[in-house]
Amino acid sequence: MKTWSHPGGKLRELGADALTDAELLAILISTGVRGKPALAIAEEVLERFGPLTEMSNLPL
Repeated sequence: MKTWSHPGGKLRELGADALTDAELLAILISTGVRGKPALAIAEEVLERFGPLTEMSNLPL
């Protein structure tokens, strides 16, 4: 199975349905911070706020 260094490549090749919530959110985040890639930040956000389907109902 092929692996991608960033979920954007996976999105281009396989489409959005093939990505996890964390991968989709990482694409929106784009870049991480020193020592923490976008995917790790996305996973932390999802752990705190729940899946994207539930997060869309949260108040700003």
